[in-house]
Amino acid sequence: MKIFDYRFYESLIIILLSIVVYFIFRELINKIVKKSNTNNKRITYIKLIRSIIKYILIFVDLLYILHLYGVNVTSIAAGLGIVTLVVTLSLQDALKDIIMGFNLIIDDYFKVGDIIIVDNFKGKVIEIGFKTTKLKGIDNNNIYIVANRNLSSALNISNWLDINIPLPYEEKILKVEELINVIINKIKKLNKVENVEYKGLQEFSDSAIYYKIRIFVSPEFQPQIERDAKRIIKLELDDNNICIPYMQIDIHKK
Repeated sequence: MKIFDYRFYESLIIILLSIVVYFIFRELINKIVKKSNTNNKRITYIKLIRSIIKYILIFVDLLYILHLYGVNVTSIAAGLGIVTLVVTLSLQDALKDIIMGFNLIIDDYFKVGDIIIVDNFKGKVIEIGFKTTKLKGIDNNNIYIVANRNLSSALNISNWLDINIPLPYEEKILKVEELINVIINKIKKLNKVENVEYKGLQEFSDSAIYYKIRIFVSPEFQPQIERDAKRIIKLELDDNNICIPYMQIDIHKK
């Protein structure tokens, strides 16, 4: 019976060295994150790298220790290749989610805090994971969890809101534009509104001329600001005896 087995001590040294390397790397990354104004995308990316390094160290240590004890590592690697193929075929959707998660983080399609539309659901991104992304509804606060593979068609909402005001052809343009300036000044006073611009005539429709205004406001507050702005518009039109046109049908009897 052998009292001294160099393989045990060599394995122990390899494991301890790997632990030391990992903790040094982790502390270095943590200091970089704390000292810099790192955004959510980079923080997620750094955590991913840290996790990958940990599992690489574990895998390398395992193979090295098995090799020390005379196990044929090459055969294991070949066997792992077959297992990997089977797992890949059975977990295609999960792999698509993970790959899309990488793309979201690396290519910065959107980040935590952005407002996006997915499947007609408008929500604020509160968490980006490697398999799913979590959204919070901006109107109802519902939580919506989306598989990352379904985010390729997500729409990132801009920080402005356009409103088209339909007004009668009979109203003079100069008079209308003076009224729009009054409306704009009142909308500017709404909480959360950054700025409002008059963009001009948008469309000549069958029953009205559409005038466009653009409100600069965070997407998170756009639903309520749109309601408040439309209320201001209607009140100003009423005060100036201007009716919003609507479709009319003339019926002629013989």
